[in-house]
Amino acid sequence: MPSNNGLGNSRLLNNEIEAWIAKVERSVKDFSKKDRRSILVKASRPLVKSAKKKVPKGVRAHSRKDGEKRIKYNAGNLRRSIKRLPLRKSQDAFVGPQFARKKVTEYGGIGQPTDGYYAAMLFGSAAAFNSRVLRPALVETEARIKAEVVKASEDAIKKRAAQRGIKTR
Repeated sequence: MPSNNGLGNSRLLNNEIEAWIAKVERSVKDFSKKDRRSILVKASRPLVKSAKKKVPKGVRAHSRKDGEKRIKYNAGNLRRSIKRLPLRKSQDAFVGPQFARKKVTEYGGIGQPTDGYYAAMLFGSAAAFNSRVLRPALVETEARIKAEVVKASEDAIKKRAAQRGIKTR
C-alpha cells in the first residue's frame, strides 16, 4: 500500500509557494508612482526616437513676427522638439512636441531651445499630427516598449522584494 509521504511533502511545498506569492504580492502592492513613472520614462525612449524620424525635416529656416521682433525657426526644429513631455503631476509618460519655455529670437539650431508650437498647423490639426506621426511610431515600437516595461517592472519588483528580504532567482 502506498504511503502518504509524497502527499504531505506536496502540501508543504504548496504552502511555501503560496506564502512566497503572498510576499511578492505585498511587495507589488506598494509599487509607487515613482516606480511606475521611471519605468514608463525608460520605455518611452524608443517611441521618441521613432516619432522624431516620422516628422519631416524642413529644408530651410522660416520665421514669424512677434510684435516688432522676428523669430527664426531653423530647419529640423519640429523634429528636435519631439520629446517626452515633463508633466509632473501625472504618473504616466507623454510624448509630443515640446513648446518653448524661454523666449528667444532663434529656435531649433544646435544647442538652442526648440519650439514645436506649429506641429498642429503643419499637419492640419493635433489629431492629424497624432495619426500621421505618433500612432505609426507607437505601432512600430510597440514590441520594444512592451519588452522594456516588462524588464524594468521585473527589476523593480525584484528590487522591492530584496528590500523586504524575499529571495528571488
